[in-house]
Amino acid sequence: MSEGNPDILGFFETLDECTDCNFTERFTKYADYLSIAKIEDTEYVNGRPVSKNVDYVSDNVGTEFFEVTLGSEESVITVIRFTYTQFPPQPTIEQKELMPLFKNSVAGLIAVKRLSAQYAYLYNNDLEFGMHNSNYLNSKFDDMFENGTATKFSVAFINIKHVNQLNRYFGSDIAGSAIKLFGAKLNTFPLREKNEFAVHLGGDNFLLVLTTPRLPELEQFLASVPITITYGNDRFEHIFTCRAGITTIRPSHRYGNQVMGECSQAYSYSRHNNIDIVYYSEEINEQNQNNTEKLSKALNENKFLIYYQPVINLEDTPSLYAAEALARMPLDGKIISPLEFITLATDSGIVTKIDFYVLENVCRNIKAWQEQGLKVVPITVNFSGRNLFNTSIADNIIEVIDKYGVDHNLVGIEFSEPDFTQRMPVLKDVTRALTSAGIIVTLDKFSTGQSTLTLLHDMEASYVKIDASRFDPEDPKGRIIANDMINLANILGYKVICEGVETQKQADDLMMCGCNLFQSFYYDKPLSERFFVDRLKDPVYVIEPSSVVTEEQP
Repeated sequence: MSEGNPDILGFFETLDECTDCNFTERFTKYADYLSIAKIEDTEYVNGRPVSKNVDYVSDNVGTEFFEVTLGSEESVITVIRFTYTQFPPQPTIEQKELMPLFKNSVAGLIAVKRLSAQYAYLYNNDLEFGMHNSNYLNSKFDDMFENGTATKFSVAFINIKHVNQLNRYFGSDIAGSAIKLFGAKLNTFPLREKNEFAVHLGGDNFLLVLTTPRLPELEQFLASVPITITYGNDRFEHIFTCRAGITTIRPSHRYGNQVMGECSQAYSYSRHNNIDIVYYSEEINEQNQNNTEKLSKALNENKFLIYYQPVINLEDTPSLYAAEALARMPLDGKIISPLEFITLATDSGIVTKIDFYVLENVCRNIKAWQEQGLKVVPITVNFSGRNLFNTSIADNIIEVIDKYGVDHNLVGIEFSEPDFTQRMPVLKDVTRALTSAGIIVTLDKFSTGQSTLTLLHDMEASYVKIDASRFDPEDPKGRIIANDMINLANILGYKVICEGVETQKQADDLMMCGCNLFQSFYYDKPLSERFFVDRLKDPVYVIEPSSVVTEEQP
């Protein structure tokens, strides 16, 4: 290496010219500082290059090198290796100055330029479905409003109906494959020459942006989408039907969020009134605003009630083991269950306030019951996936619990699998933070989404809940599925809670599979605060045989 100060400015200028990492001859004057010869072949996914564990290598250097890692847990990890000539025993001042400079800044410059197109593809596309994702949707909305073409289009939020039936009959793998086949069919509908496009939002939810005159074609398409399902050695045709909330972009719209809000309102109306296709209207908006105001007023006036549904341990003496806190809304002298207000609460964003309202009340009650000398069992609180858009959610939860001085192991947070699959990386961090703080984490609706094995491997949780109705004790295959699911969860350190048990025989069969915890109307319904206190005082259950019970969903 030559003596004197290296030409750092020239070094930067040279790198700046190498937009594709094809280093010119000018770069050779810096070969004493660093040697980079070539990049290994990249992996191709769906015909697009995706860099994974990429090394820059050289054939004429020593063994010394350093690595720069780009990306995060939410994106592709790229490791870039830079090799350089071995320094003498006493590196020069110039060498000491150059290497940290290159490591901290120049390496990033090279990598970003080389990989920018690949990362853009990953950022904007759902590789598993071969479709655009919500990131692409947001950027397209921005472009459409900026260039003045937005009013040519209508937007449809689409949900596949009766996916739960496929889950129940064939399992999540078959249901997941069926959803992908539907996505592939939907992806053929847009006319690319007219700038139409389809987006996979997650799970069984999709979105289509199309020119407004084609809406009648879309209605006809969504009425019957045939797909072919393979189950064992059998192949048969299944017809998907859909619900859709549709809005036409108007000159008064300024942002994509306005459009999505109207689609959501129309879709909520379609679900509540059991209508497959609903177009947004001012009447729907006015009705939703009125209902939202009622919901918000009830919350602000502390009119929501908290009910507690017991979890029973049948291992030895049947007794109260834990409970789940459930929000109930009083209206006109009646108690309204979440099924009647949760969609509106979720769409309006009020659901996150309701979640914390319940958490506050649970913590306040736990502290009061302890002061009364009662032995309190752990109580879990449902948290909507909407909370996962708040990156400080774990800290916010811990802050509330500590505000009341409640032991962390007496409070649990419950997430529902279909609700959080779109925010899996965030959930992973949240569950780890809560578990590290000693707070119980439960994954509800386990095995009804498309990510069961990923959840078991990646999440930090104490409990998983499964729906007993998915497993028919009289069905040998169902018995095997139940046994394997429960055993796998137990081996990995999770405790399993079975919901929806309707007979004692069904519970006995599930106990033989390794589950001793049950949450079911068969044993106990959700209890008001007064009756739950009575249950805390007398936690032992007398189990008697009973006929089949139809269970309300909490």
